[in-house]
Amino acid sequence: MTTDAQPAPQHGPLAPTPRAQRSLAPDVARGLVLLGIAVANVPFFLYGRELGILFKPVTDAAADPWVNAVVATLADNRSYPLFALLFGYGLTQILTREQARGTEWPEARRLLLRRNLWLIVFGAAHGVLLFFGDILGTYGLLGLALVLLISASGRTLAIVGWASFAFLVLAGIAEGLSGLLSSVPGGGFSTAALFGSAAAETYPLAVLARLGEWTLGMLSVPLGGLGLLAPMILGLWAARYRVLEQPARHRRALGLVAGIGLPLSVLGALPLALALLGVIELSPFVEPFAAMLHAATGAIGGAAYIALIALIVASRGSGRELGSPTAQPGGPISRLLAALGQRSLSGYLAQSLVFVIVFAPYGLGLGATASVAEATQIAVITWLGTLIVAAALAAGDRPGPAEWLLRRAVYGRRG
Repeated sequence: MTTDAQPAPQHGPLAPTPRAQRSLAPDVARGLVLLGIAVANVPFFLYGRELGILFKPVTDAAADPWVNAVVATLADNRSYPLFALLFGYGLTQILTREQARGTEWPEARRLLLRRNLWLIVFGAAHGVLLFFGDILGTYGLLGLALVLLISASGRTLAIVGWASFAFLVLAGIAEGLSGLLSSVPGGGFSTAALFGSAAAETYPLAVLARLGEWTLGMLSVPLGGLGLLAPMILGLWAARYRVLEQPARHRRALGLVAGIGLPLSVLGALPLALALLGVIELSPFVEPFAAMLHAATGAIGGAAYIALIALIVASRGSGRELGSPTAQPGGPISRLLAALGQRSLSGYLAQSLVFVIVFAPYGLGLGATASVAEATQIAVITWLGTLIVAAALAAGDRPGPAEWLLRRAVYGRRG
């Protein structure tokens, strides 16, 4: 599975990796990408507005076009592929760890399947109780397919990866339909028409609405979400060579990915960003193709972000390389981000909980009045809050509550 020598098998019960033995770069990336997820998700909690490009709420606030353009360039269609790559990477790390412990393949496979099934359960709870746009269920469902591919040859991974990337590009058309939908007789469409749960007046009504929205989203995974298999498969491949665990050994490859991927990501987002700023106007028939470009380069950008983070970790000599007793735990910023990355599930769920409390009609109700810029500020503050809580938990060597619950579900008392 890797080109590096593996430790001698040490038989023992299945158990998660201790936090002190985790690699730094993937956790730093997880902690940082939660900021991108927060600013990308928060507009979906606003309601009572017309929707524009990328289904972003249209408001009169002067700062909103700029905020929308920046988020579209740096976060939209970039954060979730980044997390998908890390998801695939993490699955391979679990398998490699169990192989090193002497776990037979059937037992390791049951562990991976059990973990993904529980992730679907967590996703259902999140999607129905808090946010219809849950991604956990999608990752869990696709993770079941990854178990079939995790030991496949590089050629097989390449074929499936490129095919799923084609799905990802085609699925981008859906985000470019706002112009066509607005051009139908009667013109325009609102958040209530597409995301009814955001405007539900009571929590029980919101739960019922989200139940339908989340279920529909899961049923559409074979059409839209299948594209996320592409970055997941890239994560599987990268983990075989321990690229993020030992970034200094892969500096040239990481530099190439970052140097090419980041400019492509920005250039691919430029048409929609300029349209959001009002600099150019995209016709209803051109917008879907601009959205396809945005999605395709977003997946590339997600990989480039991870490569850049790994390079920074390696350049500062803070990469905790697996099996290196002299490795350093990183600087204060890296440790802070890694603390949240180790508790990324709790951080992700906490964002939705805060957003429901702040924006929902049955909460503080700011979703009806807040501009996109104001909502984005709240998203950033929420992310900073999760950083602080994660740091406090790390100081006491405590897991996040969601991580503790997932590990207990997957590993039993050994979690």
